[in-house]
Amino acid sequence: MQRLGVDEETLTNVYQEIQPNQLTVNQEVTEENRHGQGSDRLAWFWRFNNCGNTHEDPWMDEFYRVNWLKAKARWQRWDEELSLVKHEMGWTVSWFRNKKDEWDRRYHQATKPGHQAYAQRQVLLWERFELDAQNAFKDKMIIVN
Repeated sequence: MQRLGVDEETLTNVYQEIQPNQLTVNQEVTEENRHGQGSDRLAWFWRFNNCGNTHEDPWMDEFYRVNWLKAKARWQRWDEELSLVKHEMGWTVSWFRNKKDEWDRRYHQATKPGHQAYAQRQVLLWERFELDAQNAFKDKMIIVN
């Protein structure tokens, strides 16, 4: 940069030393679903504004647009995953309730005392699972009837 005639003040205030970790291949290209990509930051030279020039730079506009679209896609995937997890919480409670009802029917159909005792114990077990899940997922789950 000095050979190109850039003054010392610009060199110290604008340009920074490029670190080896800033020269790595963007992992979104090689591992698009990797964990922790939401905390990625662009290296300083990608955020650099051409020494303060305010004229339009179509290449940088496209770069920022693509980067914004990638961030938006990450957010949409996260939002979809959150919705699925909330539904799965409701499905889990419904599954436990279904198993409890199934064993309750078996209890009423049983003719032998041993079968009734076992079925009653299963009813209590699945009822406990249902109550524990309802308490754990309270105000978080989506219940679909």
